[in-house]
Amino acid sequence: MKAVIIDDEFWVRNSIRHLADWERLGISQVEEAEDGLSGLNIIAQIHPEIVITDMKMRGMDGAQLLQKISEDYPFIRKIVISGFDDFTYTKQAILSKVDEYLIKPINPEELNRALEKAVRELGVTRGIHAAKPLDKQLLKVITEMKHTVARHFQEMNTEAIKKSFKQLEQVLSDQESLQPGLNNSLYKQFMLLLEEQCALSGSELTSDAQASVSHFFVTDDTKIVEWIEVLTTTYVGILEALIHQRKNKNRINIDEIRKYLDLSYAEQVSLGTIANTFFVSKEHLSRVFKQEVGVTVMDYLIAKRMEKALELLQDASVSIKSAAEAVGYSDLTYFHRIFKKMTGMTPSQMRQDDE
Repeated sequence: MKAVIIDDEFWVRNSIRHLADWERLGISQVEEAEDGLSGLNIIAQIHPEIVITDMKMRGMDGAQLLQKISEDYPFIRKIVISGFDDFTYTKQAILSKVDEYLIKPINPEELNRALEKAVRELGVTRGIHAAKPLDKQLLKVITEMKHTVARHFQEMNTEAIKKSFKQLEQVLSDQESLQPGLNNSLYKQFMLLLEEQCALSGSELTSDAQASVSHFFVTDDTKIVEWIEVLTTTYVGILEALIHQRKNKNRINIDEIRKYLDLSYAEQVSLGTIANTFFVSKEHLSRVFKQEVGVTVMDYLIAKRMEKALELLQDASVSIKSAAEAVGYSDLTYFHRIFKKMTGMTPSQMRQDDE
């Protein structure tokens, strides 16, 4: 097996190289890179099974790098080593895209435990040396499907989720052959997506769901219909429990809605979707939220987005475009307009003032 260490500080790369028990873990080749772009070039050349990366790096940062790896090399196991101060941003930015988070300074036991886990999970599938890019068309379908399932979950639409997974089953079944490890990779990706959606909704995986994650192992020999059925049953079961819980509440829990907004500010949410999510009318939600919080729902959401954008822009390695997308704005012009309205200056002016 092969691994790549990506960090712009030599002492960090050197520490990882010397602290990891590579030989015992069966990792025979370890390469290093100082930034994300160089790291991608090495990944394309040697096709490693494991990547260890920092988040804050010049040029292409860790969030961009991990996004690219997830899209083009879904079988690679990814370990993040992050500074404590930026760990909150790190977790938010790459939720569901990495296998392990470690905080600096590097603890040898934690590092080797994370590597052992990566090696063990690689061994669940066959063809662990086949970390090659997915077919672009199939990759596009899978990426769109993940966004669709996430949206349906937040909309609490169980029938739409069932339909989406049926479509995924059909797409995969229509393929002449699937790359080694793809079944396992997709199952884990959708289970991680479920954990993310539960966190956004203020709920948790049920004990039955946790049992599914822990005891249901997907290999190349597992039939597509079997692991798709486990996903469907798990998603729908959690969603039905959440719907029941919210429908049977006697009054709106504003603290719960604020928590939802604090976690989902980067999503495309509207007053209507929030009201539907909590089974109340838009009018009632607007009135009660304004009474208890002092601002409208959307003003609260915008303020939260600007607060997070300001935090991200303090880091010179984060581009203005990346900061905008990270807080839910795909239209950069609109982001500039809202940012200036809320802060009195443009993102560029804010950065100049900080210099």
